[in-house]
Amino acid sequence: MIRLKITSVLLLCLQICFGQEVTIHFKGKVYNDKNGSIGGANIQVLQDAFLPSSIQADVDGNYNLYLPLNREFDITITKEGYVQKKYFVSTKGIKEDQQMAKLPNYVADVVLFTRYDGIDYSLFDQPINKYHYNPKNNNIDYDEAYLKEMKAAMKEIKKEEREAIKLAHEKLVAERKLLASSKVGYVPQPGIAASNPMATKNIEKNAVAEINAVVKKEVTDARVIALLAKYKLGVTEEIIEGKDVYIVQRVLVTESDVWIYQKKIFNWGGVACFRDKTSITEGIFEQETR
Repeated sequence: MIRLKITSVLLLCLQICFGQEVTIHFKGKVYNDKNGSIGGANIQVLQDAFLPSSIQADVDGNYNLYLPLNREFDITITKEGYVQKKYFVSTKGIKEDQQMAKLPNYVADVVLFTRYDGIDYSLFDQPINKYHYNPKNNNIDYDEAYLKEMKAAMKEIKKEEREAIKLAHEKLVAERKLLASSKVGYVPQPGIAASNPMATKNIEKNAVAEINAVVKKEVTDARVIALLAKYKLGVTEEIIEGKDVYIVQRVLVTESDVWIYQKKIFNWGGVACFRDKTSITEGIFEQETR
């Protein structure tokens, strides 16, 4: 949505000036849908069907526009990863006389929605709000009825977004369950193997042999020795459930060293891979832990 406020304070930000013409001052701030500022958004001004110039909001999301009289403007705010927003301003009907001194500076704050795949955002091809000069009160008013309709339409879009996010989450959970049940080498939770005394004894015996082999090679890293005591030679995979994240951990053990690989799958759909806490690509993760 676009929020209109009136203020006499001049923010020192980037601005568009149209020569020495008398202008109406519109300024604002660009926010995301979590009320955080968006720096560097692009603001384009389409004046009477042609583009005279464009600017960028500053690092805090602030911008300034100086719009000449007796013209119409389509203001478009864009930022990568967000849905564009537009608003319309008409300065027609304003007379360049003493009444101009009574006009305040206008603030049009803009809230950009985060873009999600599969959502129809065609609503935002048209202005979200419209501003026209009202000679009755010598002021620039916004179209309340129009804004009300647009707000109702935006609520439907947000509803579609929530449903899309829900479906994506359910798909991710299903994929996690499939991964956990089908991956070769999946390690059960501690305590399962402990129910078999003979298996536990063999594990301990193998661990001691592996530690002795490392010590003979003069490897004294306590971390390596501790990991060798826990994991067998080769690749062992573990599934770790965390808050808002699902981790596929693969421990690669050789005769003299150990590497811990992790693929973190986040609830919002992102994936990040690491080797001993150093970021790597998903391709490297799969190639080195086969």
